[in-house]
Amino acid sequence: MQYHISREGKTYGPYALPDLQRMLTQGQLLPDDLAWSEGMSGWTPLKQILSAAAPAAAPPAPAPAPQPQAYAPPQAQPQPRPVQPGFQPQQPGFTPPQQAYTPPQQPYAQPGAYRPPTGQPYGAAPAAAGGHVPPGMHWGLVLILALVTCGIFGLVWMFLQAGFVKKIDPASKATPLFCGYLAVVLLAGVFMRGSLAALTILPLIHLAAMVIFWIGAFSMRKSLVTYYNSVENIGLRLSGVMTFFFSVLYFQYHLARIANWKKTGRFE
Repeated sequence: MQYHISREGKTYGPYALPDLQRMLTQGQLLPDDLAWSEGMSGWTPLKQILSAAAPAAAPPAPAPAPQPQAYAPPQAQPQPRPVQPGFQPQQPGFTPPQQAYTPPQQPYAQPGAYRPPTGQPYGAAPAAAGGHVPPGMHWGLVLILALVTCGIFGLVWMFLQAGFVKKIDPASKATPLFCGYLAVVLLAGVFMRGSLAALTILPLIHLAAMVIFWIGAFSMRKSLVTYYNSVENIGLRLSGVMTFFFSVLYFQYHLARIANWKKTGRFE
């Protein structure tokens, strides 16, 4: 069984159970690091997994019953061989020198610097892959529904994507950042009802709202790239330019392909 390790919001692995035991002994892992594997309901401290995996002590085997000894006639003692001329006997207490055994050291990267040697090629994963399944609606349909609802559906879908990112990266701050963006937008609407002098600061309010939105979008981009290049290594790449201009629709394009990959095992 393969386990993933989580430390300070970052995930590593997968590792086999013997590797986890060795890394814990060498100090590369801590007993309180969180571990997860397919079939587990949530992240569990590493020490609990290793304790559960330790085999129970086997009861001592019963002593064999005494067997009757067969009679063996005495055998003649071998005669000592004659000492050859020039033979030097071994001195008492002599011990031949022995070379200390040094086990081969296999270089092993620290958890913070771990990267899988090779990633799965994009589109070559088996069908029904494990892990969370992202929202799979086509990006074009998201765009149409956002236009029909005057942007309301786009806001709802933005929070839905942020909720999915929170599942794969519990340290994600995308949801509170988007809440801050929405609060600033509503604040701008309140100022539009004020005096003419108040309207002069509306551009600054709108600029602050967009800055908060872009911070949340690039936070989602970082979480997606990190997760899909470590835990589920498919070599995902997300363009910063496309994230800046199209964010929600651009994310949905890739999330829909990942959802299709998990369901069918192929990208379309």
